[in-house]
Amino acid sequence: MTGDKPLRRAVVDIGSNSVRLVIFDGPVRAPMAICNEKALCGLGRDMMDDGSLNPASVADAIATLKRFRLVLRAYDDPQTQTFATSAVREAKDGDVFVSAIRNLGYDVSIISGAEEAELAALGVIAVEPVARGLVGDMGGGSLELISIKKGAAGQGVSLPIGPLSLMRASGGDSQTAQKLIESALKSTKFLRRGNFDSLYTVGGAWRSIARIHMNLKQYPMSVLHHYELPVASAVEVCDLVARQSRRSLEEVPGISRKRIDTLPFAAIALKTLLIEMNASRLIVSAGGVREGLLYKALSSEQRKADPLLEACRFYSRRFSPEPSFGAAAFSVVSPLFIDQSSIQKRILQAASELVDIAAFSHPDLRGRQAFDTALSAPFVGITHKERVWIAYALYCRYRGRNSSFPNEQAISLLDWDEQQSATQAGLALRFAATLAPKSPRLLKRCTLTKTNDGLSFNAPSKHDALLGETPRKRLDALAAAFELPVILNFST
Repeated sequence: MTGDKPLRRAVVDIGSNSVRLVIFDGPVRAPMAICNEKALCGLGRDMMDDGSLNPASVADAIATLKRFRLVLRAYDDPQTQTFATSAVREAKDGDVFVSAIRNLGYDVSIISGAEEAELAALGVIAVEPVARGLVGDMGGGSLELISIKKGAAGQGVSLPIGPLSLMRASGGDSQTAQKLIESALKSTKFLRRGNFDSLYTVGGAWRSIARIHMNLKQYPMSVLHHYELPVASAVEVCDLVARQSRRSLEEVPGISRKRIDTLPFAAIALKTLLIEMNASRLIVSAGGVREGLLYKALSSEQRKADPLLEACRFYSRRFSPEPSFGAAAFSVVSPLFIDQSSIQKRILQAASELVDIAAFSHPDLRGRQAFDTALSAPFVGITHKERVWIAYALYCRYRGRNSSFPNEQAISLLDWDEQQSATQAGLALRFAATLAPKSPRLLKRCTLTKTNDGLSFNAPSKHDALLGETPRKRLDALAAAFELPVILNFST
């Protein structure tokens, strides 16, 4: 992305259960959905006896695609990639359906199961650069499994055990579906017990199951990306979903009614896979085939960029009066945390980029606005604890060391030491923001450091006058958070 000019791309995903349009904006390494619309057309549901698509489902899909065509035109026809998956590639009349789609103006391709698995893996890598384990993409008609390690996709397979396929093949009987799943998984040679510690889940059905667990747990955050479950908890919620009646599932908030009958079969497949691979944790991923398509189109240099930092800089360009101030503030405060790991410094850098994220909010609301933004923004490449750390640091940047918390349940995800470090980082950013408001030039050659003797503010002698009453109070508060005296070190 260059400057503030939007770089929009679109993906039309014609799946076995849903037809979806996503229009992305933002930096190429951290695309964000600004339009995300789907219709559950059920192309893989109730297929005809001869293997052709159900005419009613086709009609729904064509009507949906006509609407998407108008929406894309309203967005000035951004670069659009359109693909169809298992239902269309397996249908007797799939080519006829594809011709009808092309007549609407879409350049559509039918991707193979192997391609679908690879793209799902790339989508997870795009949002989890250090991910290592197995990706499971549960679509309506198929389940794609593929290994990932060190930013690359490995062995993969496409299995015909999506919930719609299972419902057809089993006649709706869960025990028969269980046997079909077990047989398919046992035929997958690379899926040996203990090969993979983590399962990264992709697909609406498995996200819905994770959402149910989140609701049952009364989890203090709503972001699904990188929601982590121990396998025992995942198996427990799968058992619960598999046993529920349709009426009971309809009462669960956030679950589409058109997806409800597929959830028990998706739950059986997820439980069986977790047990078969002997994993220790499940991680929900926001990345999938659509994100994989965008990531695959990037150059090797673009792929090296950090998606979290790219997203934070994008937000800063949109909401901060002086976007370059974040980098300048990081230069000032980072020496204070020299003993932190590279992972911790990366999160501090992300918080620094967002240092003025609430500048245009009402002064009384800036702390809460910054906290809520960091807690809910579509950031990737970040765990939930890291997200809360950034949010809490930004709250302290605006509100100082405060006994009241904006969301005590969310902050409780951090242990005491993590809360302390977030407070210290927030107070350091608060001092930098007060010392030279929105002026990166004034922060040149200024640093904060600490030794056993005290917390030092180091600056050129000409900056002596910058340390007025309010900046000095905030420097004192920062030093108190480290339980150290202030040392002023002005040099020529």
